[in-house]
Amino acid sequence: MAFEPQRFIHAANLRLDVPVSFQTGEPLTDELRFAFEDATLHAFDEVIEASVRHDVDFLLLSGNVFVEADRSLRARLTLLRGVRRLAEHEIQVFVLPGDSDPPEAWRAIPEMPENVSVVYSSNPEPEELYVKDRLATTLSSSMWFGEADAFGIRVLARGTDGIQPFRIGVVSKAKYEEARRMAAMAASASDETITASLMHVASGEQISGPPSSIDSNDDDPTRVWRSIDAEGGAHSRKADPGRRGVKRSLETLEVSSADAHPSLDPGFIRYVDEILHDGQLNFLALTGELARTTLWRDEGVVHCPGTTQPRSQMEASGGACSLVEVSETGEIRISSVDSSCVDWKQIELNVAPHTNLSFILQQMKTLLLGQKPGAADRIWSVQWILRGALPDLQELARNDLDVAAAVELDELKHSGRTIRLLHEIRSLPNAWPLGDPPTSLADQYQQIAGRSRILTDDALQSLIDTSQELTAGWKQRLTSLLPAVDPEQIMAKLRTDGATWFVPDFGRGDSGVDDNADKSNDVDLSDDIDGAQDESAKKERSDDLDETTDFAAEDVDDDADEDESDD
Repeated sequence: MAFEPQRFIHAANLRLDVPVSFQTGEPLTDELRFAFEDATLHAFDEVIEASVRHDVDFLLLSGNVFVEADRSLRARLTLLRGVRRLAEHEIQVFVLPGDSDPPEAWRAIPEMPENVSVVYSSNPEPEELYVKDRLATTLSSSMWFGEADAFGIRVLARGTDGIQPFRIGVVSKAKYEEARRMAAMAASASDETITASLMHVASGEQISGPPSSIDSNDDDPTRVWRSIDAEGGAHSRKADPGRRGVKRSLETLEVSSADAHPSLDPGFIRYVDEILHDGQLNFLALTGELARTTLWRDEGVVHCPGTTQPRSQMEASGGACSLVEVSETGEIRISSVDSSCVDWKQIELNVAPHTNLSFILQQMKTLLLGQKPGAADRIWSVQWILRGALPDLQELARNDLDVAAAVELDELKHSGRTIRLLHEIRSLPNAWPLGDPPTSLADQYQQIAGRSRILTDDALQSLIDTSQELTAGWKQRLTSLLPAVDPEQIMAKLRTDGATWFVPDFGRGDSGVDDNADKSNDVDLSDDIDGAQDESAKKERSDDLDETTDFAAEDVDDDADEDESDD
């Protein structure tokens, strides 16, 4: 099946005028503080520039463009300025409202440019885009698809001259859960109706009931999507992978396996397949997710570009929008386009024994030069993980490595660009040597603290769920904090405290030369102390002698005065 060749930029989770969060021990200048506050606005500017640079047919914004609860004027002004610039280049903008920017918020924006079309779920008619006077793309966020609805409204556009439009829809896990609940309620109501209808009219006794759910096969997939054809009594059509000829490009950058995605359960994937089939869709915009996700199916593709600007280290995998290209044969190519001006880096560095401050700074600079900057990068927030022996790490901390990095590595010249650097230095000490045999209290402590499974998300989640002292509210709060738990920092604290408690001499030299030197130093120090004490004693005795002489002289003078008075 033939399509009109087209390309578009897909962006989501812009969250305009929401500042990013950062952790650093160094004071921030006003310039840096303003850069962090304006990071999401600059990311949107990068999306607009990418749309113009790639000469796209339209820009697709799928949810959370701004946060309506913040009532940010800067967010709206930035949005209007960007879409008006696209209007100058005759680029259409399609908006799929999300959770933080509901349809009511978009309706309240005055003087929206004509090139902006908001795809409301209440509108069964899809939005259409014409390229060269030919229908090229349709977009709809309605939950129900088919040839026509109960009122005869056409919700599936037809192409002309053998050219079919590229059909785009929307899906989310929230809608999937809602569909599951509605299907369960409908099934429960149907069972009650059947049970009531099987009552004997005269006696009122139940003749036979519906089959028990206990006897049903739990392995059978639960159909949570009901197409219009199925509601009308007809059987749903079988999927025909070659019906629309949509396929993934071999050159695409999104090559991960579709069915093996960890965050998508099999039920949701079946739900997606039914939407693609019943709506005859080619592309589904996945909303409500912050992670970049691509799910390739036989009849289309499900895609979420992530977030245009990560707000913290936890979202560091985002920071891009997507360029989607569709060929005339239906081949889809999705590539990532960098849009974040603040990027998070995490770099590990092994500290060799007796490493001094200047050498470690040179190593850090070399590793920074090896990082590939994004096209929009302006600031790097670098988290350093230093691994090595505890005495070496403590020596670097005493020499103020964090201050030296902030002064010596405040910016980086890379590929003719200047990138501002912020550093957060964390230390993960190595384990101390075990005894032979490892039976001491220190060895037992290290063996328990070194079990990585204790710090996994599953283990912590199990600890929260099985606790009898936590209320449901506290369990929910602690579960929401699990993504922020840093196992390496916990391990570093355990090893540092354990070395202080059980192995106070860990890493210190114990050779005879050092002991003799220490003894000689102690002797010299004692001699100095004795000499100082002798000098102090001599001074005190001389002071006492002077005072005695003064008192004797005063007595002589007094006696002389008395003799004169007698005369």
